[in-house]
Amino acid sequence: MLFRRSALIHRVIVTVGFCVVTALSVSALQTDAWGATKEPRTMRAAAVVNDIIISTYDLDQRIKLVMVTSGAQGPEAEKRLRPQVLRQLVDELLQLQEAQKFNVKITQEELEKNFKRISQQNNISVDQINKMLDDNGISRSTLQNQMKADLAWQKLVQQRLAPRVTVSDDEVYAVFDQMQQAARSTQYLVSEIFLAVDGPEVEDQVKQNIQSILGQLRSGATFSAIARQFSQSASASAGGDIGWVGESDMVAPVATAVKSMSLGGISEPIRAQGGYYVVGLREKRLALGSKVNSTVEAPPKPQTARKMASTISLGRIAIALAENASKAKQDQIRQASIEIYRSVNGCSSAGAVAKSHGGKFDMIGPMNVKDVAPQFRKILEETPNGRSTPPLRGATGVEMFVICSGGMVPAAQVGGGPAPTPKAATEVTKEEVESRLYNQELSMLARRYLRDLRRDATIEMRDN
Repeated sequence: MLFRRSALIHRVIVTVGFCVVTALSVSALQTDAWGATKEPRTMRAAAVVNDIIISTYDLDQRIKLVMVTSGAQGPEAEKRLRPQVLRQLVDELLQLQEAQKFNVKITQEELEKNFKRISQQNNISVDQINKMLDDNGISRSTLQNQMKADLAWQKLVQQRLAPRVTVSDDEVYAVFDQMQQAARSTQYLVSEIFLAVDGPEVEDQVKQNIQSILGQLRSGATFSAIARQFSQSASASAGGDIGWVGESDMVAPVATAVKSMSLGGISEPIRAQGGYYVVGLREKRLALGSKVNSTVEAPPKPQTARKMASTISLGRIAIALAENASKAKQDQIRQASIEIYRSVNGCSSAGAVAKSHGGKFDMIGPMNVKDVAPQFRKILEETPNGRSTPPLRGATGVEMFVICSGGMVPAAQVGGGPAPTPKAATEVTKEEVESRLYNQELSMLARRYLRDLRRDATIEMRDN
């Protein structure tokens, strides 16, 4: 079995990234099991959730951090952000309370690893992150508590919901066939922000929220930052990036809107089944990867791509797996390899990442690209510097190769983070389709879980 993962596979739970990181600083957590640092608190309550207060200090701190990291500016942006940020704080407190209920614990070691990963992903030191917080009057504990909430919810969802997700072979083959057909039509590189409508009683509020998000985007806020912060789709952790899709891959109202959009454009709010979308169109190509004609305007690219160097330095991660391993064992190794693939960010931390998931990391060292087999060279050319190749099944198990230095740097695209390397739909593997369906199902279950928590909670909004 060949294990591979592409840009189609996204985290279901939003991993905190520094460029879009948010901060949870709930008064009730100052002395609880999460060990939050004590800070001065404004005593006025912005909201009360199951008798736990979220203060206006908590809310102001979060808004300040969101504005600094998303590029939003001015009093109007702050006013638009306020109700959305408060809703996010309420959701995170509900998630934390549920995690504590099931005795989910986050260790200091996990927090430190996450903090280091944030700094590495953004090419910035931990000291520089702390300085940014200090210079903008943002309490360091807000970032720490947000990381705790994010990691706790991620663990809880994996513990309680992941075992319930099943993807049949029939489903995989059906979607795979659809994607083969889609290769014969126009393809769109799309980013999305999705807000769920969980019932008629919240329709107006969600509509207001999506309009507010659109206002922030038009005021200069970064699409990927806002998507990571507020979007409720599985693509949120990738800055809303859903990769190359055809019309059949999008719900009908979204597909209709995308077809009429200009490159680099952002749609009006789109009401579709389940909720509201705002989408950005980053690029478009005709069937089988051919480019659109020259009359279509090209989107601006604030960052130039860098190709892979002629000499690169490589490391290798290996996970042992016998050829006659049971399906359960194969599934276990598959999930471990995906987690490693997600987490690796440079060779300095690759050993620890591999070890934590049952793998082993070894340095290969400098390598002339001309000496590499053409098929493997193509994989390396599509792997960003510091990251791992997709998991590949070998004779003794699963292997991944980490580019320590000399790898390519993708261009930054309008409306999202770095764009995935363009790839025809016919090149997508069945394993990638299976992972996509798995993450979509887990994302839906997580949203329902949170919806039920909101429904059963006692929530009083007091901020005005």
